[in-house]
Amino acid sequence: MSLILQLFQQSEAELQALSNYTLTNDTFCAHPTAIIDLKPSYHSVLVYDASDIVGFFVLDNGEDVAIYTDQPNTILLRGYSIDTNQQGKGYAKQSLQLLPSFAKKHFSDIQTIVLAVNVRNIPAQKAYLKSGFTDTTRTVMGPRGEQYVYALHI
Repeated sequence: MSLILQLFQQSEAELQALSNYTLTNDTFCAHPTAIIDLKPSYHSVLVYDASDIVGFFVLDNGEDVAIYTDQPNTILLRGYSIDTNQQGKGYAKQSLQLLPSFAKKHFSDIQTIVLAVNVRNIPAQKAYLKSGFTDTTRTVMGPRGEQYVYALHI
């Protein structure tokens, strides 16, 4: 497994691959095709293993960041998912390990990554905490209920 994170370029191949992306449990996260380009501040990122898309997320450096933190130089991780058919293979762990260096490369002034995770999504909470995120003790209401705010200082 050799994961690569790549900013989404909206090629026909990538659009087709994302239309085939499986997310059977959308209780906590929308399908990537519903998230891409919702706002100009959204920077969609694809997680690849070889030529296969195995994951997706958005880095948002827009005004919504202020909902989660008052810290400057922060970017918001949104819509993080691993394709249902690829879960349990270590892709979440590895892609979250690559995230800090990827964020620094593409957003050089970023010092912190924040995210919101649903209070009912215990597996995601564990994955984020194992990857170095810390609970800020702040909560926000999201479209799918109460969420904990986590931060990763990079």
